[in-house]
Amino acid sequence: MSDSKAAVTVAVADLAAALEIVDGGFKVVAKGFGRIETELIPGLYKARASVGGASQEKIFAVEEGEGVKEVILEPVQFASPVPMDGTTTSHEYHQAAVNEAFDRPPLQRGNGAGFFLSVRDPSEAPFNQTDETIDRYAQSFTGFRLRNAAEVLIDYDQDAECDISHGYAVLAAELDPGAYVLQWSSEQYGTLERPVLLAPNWITQLFLMVEPHGETGGPLRPNFADASVQMAPFEFSYPRDKYFRLSEIARQSLLQGRNIVEREVMNALLQDKFGNPVLGLLAAHLLLLDEKPRLNLLHIVMGNLGAMLGGDFPDIVALRLRLDQLEKHLSAPPAGLSVPFPPLFKASWDILAQQATQDDAFFPPGSLSREVADRIVDNGVWLAWRPSRKIEQLILPMTDQELQHQKWQDREHILAAFDFEGDQIDGTMLLASVRKLAKPVVREKLRQFIKSIDFEDKESIEKLEDLVVRLARTLPWQSLVQKLAELDAEESFSEQLTEVQKTLIPNLLLLRQALQKGGELDHPQWAHILDSLQVPRAVLLENLRDLARLGGALATRFIEEQSHKE
Repeated sequence: MSDSKAAVTVAVADLAAALEIVDGGFKVVAKGFGRIETELIPGLYKARASVGGASQEKIFAVEEGEGVKEVILEPVQFASPVPMDGTTTSHEYHQAAVNEAFDRPPLQRGNGAGFFLSVRDPSEAPFNQTDETIDRYAQSFTGFRLRNAAEVLIDYDQDAECDISHGYAVLAAELDPGAYVLQWSSEQYGTLERPVLLAPNWITQLFLMVEPHGETGGPLRPNFADASVQMAPFEFSYPRDKYFRLSEIARQSLLQGRNIVEREVMNALLQDKFGNPVLGLLAAHLLLLDEKPRLNLLHIVMGNLGAMLGGDFPDIVALRLRLDQLEKHLSAPPAGLSVPFPPLFKASWDILAQQATQDDAFFPPGSLSREVADRIVDNGVWLAWRPSRKIEQLILPMTDQELQHQKWQDREHILAAFDFEGDQIDGTMLLASVRKLAKPVVREKLRQFIKSIDFEDKESIEKLEDLVVRLARTLPWQSLVQKLAELDAEESFSEQLTEVQKTLIPNLLLLRQALQKGGELDHPQWAHILDSLQVPRAVLLENLRDLARLGGALATRFIEEQSHKE
């Protein structure tokens, strides 16, 4: 060691935080996790410990000739949906409620796997309710259902242990190992669903906080994006606090889409995955974000996770598929491989969905993966989706009675428009004629359009591009987008559309405007747009069909309203 430097040790008391040492020029001179041992020249420095978006700092001086300098920071307190010590959002009564839930015999709905759900409000709101507000506030902890493909197995409103005066509801249950859906429904906020995967001899735990959202005084809304998902073996129901801190560090890194955790954090994730497999899944996804992933290490991780959770666990299927792609440069999934149920992580879904764009059977027809492919919503690192609503339930066409003043000689014009025949057909004809057409004829021409699609060629990007051009050219998208905006202002209409439809509609408008000016389809751009949707070709086709129905119904309503104004 140089005479001009001194030995320095910087540590956080619980050894569970990312550490940095910053010099007087604001340059990071050392980084680590939990503890740093380094040598520094004399001067002023700042030690910073960070966990889950929260941090604390301590300024210290290194003097010449000084012995070993020790700088100890207190454990970082951060917001967490898990009621644990050392966080800014924990209370003793919430910790007691969780521990008591694990001590009670679980709700019996099967055998061999566990499920735990904690929903709580860490604010002072529970103590500020009045007789007038308490019922509305109580709705903050309702609306959760756990179901399988056939039935609702757990009704949280009826089965959970709920204490509104302290702002929590908890439930522990035993079920058969398998795949389930947790559904949350609210009259004010709609419905959200997410996968629940229960492995044999493991308890899957979901911790949520409720937070204000929208109007003041309304029910609080669960924050699904910042949820904490943990797993623990049956004999150790409640994971250690260290697991929660590690998973929060890893979750924040995965949320940024880059592996920013230090090697010490990664080693801790990999070591502790045997007590909490979620840590292993997080670590594997972070390793895949490296510029040069350590394939040998990933093989070890995947082998261990497969032994704990099973090789058909959707996230493990996704991770193995990505590993195979890296090693063998595969461009398509192995023949016969399919994933009928969605994974836990959005990063896993992205891997699987990309494969499904190349093979419709990868998300089998009738499977939940196929059903939700176009309805995935932003939910942090976790996968979630909104349930579907049929187009017919969103916008009803004009009734026959409303269209009794039709002029049947205009049929040929509208038939031509809906048949999408000829490059010069324009939506103006549709605007001028559709209100004069009885609904059964509209339905018949839409049926003929759908029937005309070559289902044997549904995977052809060229075929899909052709349908896009015909759809853009035929319907008056500028007027329809305006109508959609009005509906959205009235009843949050856009929330009922699929994510694919939300992407396609503005692009159809832009394409129509370009075609009207004599432009042509930009094939590479549209191929990129369609591929970026990451849905099977059959699902994309269904969305195009539904947009034809929606556009026809909207155009009918729009023109009828315009005729009344005239």
